[in-house]
Amino acid sequence: MRKIVFILTILVFQQNIYSQKEIVGKVEYYKSYSYGIPSFDSGIGKSLNRLNSQNQKIQIRQGTTIREFETDSNGVFKCSVNPNEKIYLSINKNSKTTNADFSFEPSELKDSLKLKISDSRIMTYRDSISTPEFYNKYSETQARVDFENRNLRIIGGGSFLTKKTIKRRKKIAKEYGFRYEYEFGCEIMGAEYRIIHRYNETMKKLIGINKNVW
Repeated sequence: MRKIVFILTILVFQQNIYSQKEIVGKVEYYKSYSYGIPSFDSGIGKSLNRLNSQNQKIQIRQGTTIREFETDSNGVFKCSVNPNEKIYLSINKNSKTTNADFSFEPSELKDSLKLKISDSRIMTYRDSISTPEFYNKYSETQARVDFENRNLRIIGGGSFLTKKTIKRRKKIAKEYGFRYEYEFGCEIMGAEYRIIHRYNETMKKLIGINKNVW
């Protein structure tokens, strides 16, 4: 009886070994918004380059097995997994801004996995810390609340506008049923500009404004 149990244990152990599949993964953070201002976009690009050159913490879970390790400075990691079980991956699970979760069914497992993570949470968090009152007033969450309450508005600056621009804006506002609110002039903090940009982009999508119309 002991011999049979021992043989079965060996067979199960060998089966587990042979059922392992090595995968190569890459964690990459990407820019979620283009603000149309070279200094802003360049600064965000540099921040992302620094973030992507850091070691990211990885947790992989399959069944009851949990493993933790780090990527290299290029965001690359290697590991062996059971190709017959669903895989769960947590990136920087203890971080408030750089964390992300992924899962893959056995049919989705490939030799290489690219885990792309938006920088939106990072930028939103930084801007909310920089100017909390302004953020609470014009956050993306507030844009959704305003839309639900039919407070359809696009936030703009009160700087000089050409007659052509004013005419075009009036036409778009009338067509889609929103109004412009001019909340600032030529002077505005970088964080405030980014917050308003994200508010407007969220509102445009909810209203159904095509980017080409703008």
